[in-house]
Amino acid sequence: MPYISPGNRKMKIPTFSLPSEKTCPNATDLCKKYCYTKKAERAYPQVLPCREKNYMETYSMQFVVDVAKQILKKKYEYFRIHEGGDFYNQDYFDKWCWIAQLCQDTKFLAYTQNYKLDFRFKPNNLQIYWTVWPDSKDVPDTGLKAYVIDNGNNVIPNTLDQPETHQCPKEIVEGMTCDKCLWCYEGKGDVKFKLH
Repeated sequence: MPYISPGNRKMKIPTFSLPSEKTCPNATDLCKKYCYTKKAERAYPQVLPCREKNYMETYSMQFVVDVAKQILKKKYEYFRIHEGGDFYNQDYFDKWCWIAQLCQDTKFLAYTQNYKLDFRFKPNNLQIYWTVWPDSKDVPDTGLKAYVIDNGNNVIPNTLDQPETHQCPKEIVEGMTCDKCLWCYEGKGDVKFKLH
């Protein structure tokens, strides 16, 4: 059975994750170097095996039914696809489209660097943001964007033009969490995140 994390004190919205980098075919060099999900995989011994198991589950024909059942049973209002990992191919992305169609009362959110997938049949309750690093290439002109910017330590170049872009309030308001903000889940506009 695929593992859905119920959330924690920082992220109260449930998530489904995959192993970092291995499932991120279009990760940029900067993304690979500063990937925050690798930190969790190194710090907590149970994280990577759990994500590896989830990855194997995604190849199962039962994956869509198993995940949809869990979401429907818990009646999640919001759901994050991939705190770690990405849509590694079209078939896998299509499975999440089917899950979202089965779970119409849940709003799904995913950030992706796999800009080349066919997103035409994405259901309305699945919000997609293009993750944009300073070294990202071929970013689509249309669609919502999540810019990764420097954290003030001059670690990555701030070469991105993000006019009028919403700063993630978790980074500037003490005690703010995704479930209190919901900017991205509601698809209100582009957002920028400090490197973390």
